[in-house]
Amino acid sequence: MTYPWFDTLFSQLVARYQGRRLHHALLLLGPQGLGKTDLAKDIGAYLLCQRAEKKRCGQCQACQLLEAGSHPDLHQIQSEKQIGVDDIRSAIEKLSGKSQLGGAKVLIIHQADSMTESAANALLKTLEEPTAHTYMLLTASSAERLLPTIKSRCEKLLLAGASPQQSQQWLAGQYDGPIEPELMTLYGATPLTLLNVLQDEVGLSFSDFSQSLQQLLEGQLDALAVAQQWQENPARLLSWLQLWLKNVVQQGDYAQEAIWTLHAKCLAASRQTSNPGLNKLLLLSNVLGNVRSLRS
Repeated sequence: MTYPWFDTLFSQLVARYQGRRLHHALLLLGPQGLGKTDLAKDIGAYLLCQRAEKKRCGQCQACQLLEAGSHPDLHQIQSEKQIGVDDIRSAIEKLSGKSQLGGAKVLIIHQADSMTESAANALLKTLEEPTAHTYMLLTASSAERLLPTIKSRCEKLLLAGASPQQSQQWLAGQYDGPIEPELMTLYGATPLTLLNVLQDEVGLSFSDFSQSLQQLLEGQLDALAVAQQWQENPARLLSWLQLWLKNVVQQGDYAQEAIWTLHAKCLAASRQTSNPGLNKLLLLSNVLGNVRSLRS
């Protein structure tokens, strides 16, 4: 399913494919929660469809095999940790043969920025000299972790975030409850992230979070209690805290220097949240312990 915020891009890619101007290697760059994985699958499905026009037909043999998850000419690589050289070599070997259905061959590398250096180097020759009718689709949240040689051999497509209207219209069909404007401000450009937040944190609202911080400010709640509530998702607490600080700045109730000092601590803590072995409770307690300094 192509998301509405990708409609224009998808149509442009279709037009280029039909005009024989589509690059054989596309690098889809965009933030998490935008739908890069699904977009790559949609593009791959279109390329494999035997009767595609503006969209894939959904009826041909290729489309039926795609629906069944058994298309022999679609190869995907994905790893929760790192993509190793053996993963890449195995995929390249599959691409080197003829198409089993007589059409295109497609390789999708999800989270290509998780490739090891040796894996990326193993991919280079195929990117430079692909076999006939072969397309490679790479997704990544950031280009910084990709080798320059990989980036230079792909056409980079920078995926813009969804507009507020696109997010609201799409979410209306996915979620029945109210959506706080603060959450739309934080996550509106990445609707899948916002939907995940809404579904994961049932009963927990930004207004409740703000109230907890107010109680923390007034000494009615301690930092450890708030940290314990959020220790399973430190990144979310830190992003919500940054938005709360932005609102506090606009209200003008507290010293600007203290606000920006706490904001800097949030940013520093955010960079640590992906570290394995992180003591999340200690990290959050240390940051939240500075909230009361806003009143001094």
